[in-house]
Amino acid sequence: MNTFPKKNPNQLCLNLSLLLLASIIITLPIFYFGIPNGNDLPQHYQFATTFFESLQNGSLYPCWSSASNFGFGDVGIRFYPPFSYYVLIIFRFLTGNWYDASTFTFCFWFFLSGVGVYLWAREWFGEKASLAAGLLYIFAPYHANEIYNAFTYAEFAAASLLPFCFLFATRICRNGKNSDVIGFSIFYALLVLTHLPLAVIGSLGLVVYSLASLQKKYWFSTLIKLGSAGIIGLAASAFYWVRMASELGFVKHATEEFTSNAYDFHFNFLAAFLYVSPTEYNERSLWFADLMLLMTAALFVPGAVIFYSKTTGKIKPKLFNVACLLIFAVFISTPSSLFVWERFGILQKVQFPWRWLAVISMSGMMFAAAGFDYLLDVFRTKMRPLALIAVGLAFAGVVFTATQVIKQAVYASRPDFTEKINKLADTESYECWWAIWSKKEAFSNKEKVSVNDRKVEINDWQPLEKTFSISAGEAQNARIAVFYYPHWQASINDSQIQIEKDDDGTILIPLPKEKTTVKLFFVEPNYTKTANVLSILVWSFFLVFGVMTLTKKSQTGKTSTL
Repeated sequence: MNTFPKKNPNQLCLNLSLLLLASIIITLPIFYFGIPNGNDLPQHYQFATTFFESLQNGSLYPCWSSASNFGFGDVGIRFYPPFSYYVLIIFRFLTGNWYDASTFTFCFWFFLSGVGVYLWAREWFGEKASLAAGLLYIFAPYHANEIYNAFTYAEFAAASLLPFCFLFATRICRNGKNSDVIGFSIFYALLVLTHLPLAVIGSLGLVVYSLASLQKKYWFSTLIKLGSAGIIGLAASAFYWVRMASELGFVKHATEEFTSNAYDFHFNFLAAFLYVSPTEYNERSLWFADLMLLMTAALFVPGAVIFYSKTTGKIKPKLFNVACLLIFAVFISTPSSLFVWERFGILQKVQFPWRWLAVISMSGMMFAAAGFDYLLDVFRTKMRPLALIAVGLAFAGVVFTATQVIKQAVYASRPDFTEKINKLADTESYECWWAIWSKKEAFSNKEKVSVNDRKVEINDWQPLEKTFSISAGEAQNARIAVFYYPHWQASINDSQIQIEKDDDGTILIPLPKEKTTVKLFFVEPNYTKTANVLSILVWSFFLVFGVMTLTKKSQTGKTSTL
């Protein structure tokens, strides 16, 4: 088995076709039965509709969700990563409806995840073994559960991007080219722009994996490349995370209310049956997470046993980096790592240690590929029972996904799903994405502008700009049916004034006695504008680099032909 397997273009096309077929197969229940109706579905589609309407209005990146909460708005889109919604919206434009867009989107992410694992495995193994790894990852219990039961759509998408980060990290650690640095930067940026908890998990995993992959001869240059790639990736995603990090103290999701109880990491470890009470273990469905861990191990542990029992001492160390990543992921997801979680606040933001199942599933598939090449040889030896066990357990893992994850999902039919989505735009959103001062009591008065004994005329009421006139009368505060946020500004008769917030979190505008024309408008701060420019420059660089690379390859191909 060569360290760098030869690439076969024809076999590559065939394998990609098989991965696409597997993605279609695992998505067929959605095509036939409906969209999986998980707890997080309303939140994701409410965000998606906000992005969709923003694009229709000519704005590439919305800064305020104006329709949600009966028009009072919320700030969730300022804090939740946007990339997964753009992918969903592309299919929405292509299909013309959210139902078909969703089915094609899920199929796309399954396919991308299989391709990522397949390409990562190809750094060591042959076409067939790598294909097996990609196929098994598509059918891995936790990966399917992300969309079929939990409907953690953004995490599901991020788990499809994560293998590409490890692919390019592998290449960089092998003294890779500049294109590998750019590849890592792009996929790391997309990971940050898709799901923050998995970006944190992925970053920690990449540190462990990269340190275990360093070669003594190139360790310094490799660290420079990895560091540069990470910084470039952060610059590319700055338009999102700069405003998110700067304003995190404004959103309820960062408060203790949403980092305790159900979100408390103390009670969400894998293998926690001896750590938490039986009641907690059942109510939090930790038993099912442990069952997914067990069935995921069934997919790759036999392959690892075969690999290490059949290979020579010189070959074994080549998966040392993957082994370190896998061991670290298992450790950090179980109560044995409690002392680590309690000392690092960044880990606590992940909330659920069982989310490391994404890394366990992904890295485990490398060992499934490792054992695949030796499987036929083992069938011909006295170890034939081990080969039968390996095949049987892999089959059991896939069957578990089909029967306990996909079959058990609750599906929303096309009519029911369409009706739900149509109602989402202006309904109450998840409170965790409200500003910390916003309160439900505000909904008792939905009048756009509330004043006493003065006539109000609405001139214009747009998502980011609202204009209205108020007749002369007693000086008072006008209460606006919009939740306050520091970036809202107002002017009266073209003179800017300071706005305030009511006890229920809505906007108050002090009115003079005379007749007034009020303009309320949303203005992004300078740090956001600077981050936007930085990200545009980096993505423009990626585009130019890609065009130059393709042009160079094309010219090289023509020269070699001549």
